[in-house]
Amino acid sequence: MTGATTNRPNHLRRERRGAAEWLVLDRPDRRNALTVELVHDLADAVAEAGADPEVRALVITGAAPAFCAGGDLAALSAVAEQGARAVTDTIYGQFQRLVRLMRDVPVPVIAAVNGAALGAGLDLALSCDLRYVSQEASFASSWINVGLVPGMGGAHLLTRAVGSTRASEMVITGRVVAPDEALAWGLVNEVLAADRLEERVAEVTAGVAKLSRPALSSSKASLRRALSSEFDHELAVLGAVQGGLLTGQEFRDATARFRRRS
Repeated sequence: MTGATTNRPNHLRRERRGAAEWLVLDRPDRRNALTVELVHDLADAVAEAGADPEVRALVITGAAPAFCAGGDLAALSAVAEQGARAVTDTIYGQFQRLVRLMRDVPVPVIAAVNGAALGAGLDLALSCDLRYVSQEASFASSWINVGLVPGMGGAHLLTRAVGSTRASEMVITGRVVAPDEALAWGLVNEVLAADRLEERVAEVTAGVAKLSRPALSSSKASLRRALSSEFDHELAVLGAVQGGLLTGQEFRDATARFRRRS
């Protein structure tokens, strides 16, 4: 990574590159899995950057080798021990706060997907306005593998992006989709060589920086209005559903298997 860097706690780095704010998930040893604290800091960073009149674009990426391998099972398990209500509050109050901010922030949010985007990582990428990915990327709605549903609205967003048939296959089976297939499906905007990804995203943000910020904001709002009311309702439902699933036996068993492999 290049550019001026400010370290944040909870494994998030912020880098201002011209008129773009790069937000880098920085837990490479955990494949950038999301904790509640990391999601909180990422949401704050999105809000702060969006309020800065000098920022024309946000970029979300991960420290190699992954973009984001999903939610941190150990961290989510700790929340689940507090009961279904605590889970609902966490999902609704933190994870879903993030996706709402990404939707509502007045500048484009771009995913630079440099590796695996799984579970919550796929939902995170889907919440971005544009997705540029490397040939080393992979995509899976892997929530089903740990007895959960896509709690950040991923099923809704995936259906909008690739259609109900392909979304159903991804959500119900959890199968992994390769970059070229993701491009053919309309899941991503462009596939690039790994060493070309950051350069290409920088080209996009440089182009966006030349555009009218009010026009960008209004254009994004127009695109998002098609999702807003139904999406908010879906998020409200998911908060309650996930509260029950995260405190269920299937998730406990999945977490135990994960810990044995770690």
